[in-house]
Amino acid sequence: VYINQAGIPTVDIYDHPAYGEDYFPAYHHTTADNMSIIDRKTMKAVGQTVLQVIYNE
Repeated sequence: VYINQAGIPTVDIYDHPAYGEDYFPAYHHTTADNMSIIDRKTMKAVGQTVLQVIYNE
């Protein structure tokens, strides 16, 4: 059972810059998909957003 189907709230957060017609970049879910690819500014923005939601919900 997926946790959201069990009634546990979930969220899917990821950076989605424009990559042309492909929805995800070529490295998505490959061995090349690692922390070196994640933009620090994006990670900071996501972290700040999640904290705001947690503290204000």
